[in-house]
Amino acid sequence: MPGVDANLWGEKMDTIATNSTRIVCILLMCVLAGCAESSAQRAQRLEPMLSQAGFSQVFANTPAREAKLKDITPLKVGFFSQDGKPAYWFADPYVCHCLFKGTEQNYDAYQQLLQDDKAEERAQAIDDYQSQQRIMDYMSSPAGQVFYGQ
Repeated sequence: MPGVDANLWGEKMDTIATNSTRIVCILLMCVLAGCAESSAQRAQRLEPMLSQAGFSQVFANTPAREAKLKDITPLKVGFFSQDGKPAYWFADPYVCHCLFKGTEQNYDAYQQLLQDDKAEERAQAIDDYQSQQRIMDYMSSPAGQVFYGQ
């Protein structure tokens, strides 16, 4: 570029590239951290959706129910046939110490809530990326150099 010191220009480009790499690494770490959900966090995230979908709670308030709850695969929706119709369940031995039970209609509503939740997460990630991109564009502009003291 005419009138611009090539070394200064190269340093600025290196800074922009380094900042971009850092942002990508931070976003990747956030995504990976989201994958490392604990059992309690998973239960706390899914139980409101199960309730909203119409699943009912059966608490493990007897020794027999408590023993059975420990034998059931936790935090996964399962189903079985009851009177020729599918019945769905979700066992939580971690937070509520209960079993959620529901019908096919409850399960369909739960699946829709899960899809809505995932769409909302994707929209938020896009918003976060776009906000970060605007900040990066500003910080690499002459006006943004005020923050770097140059």
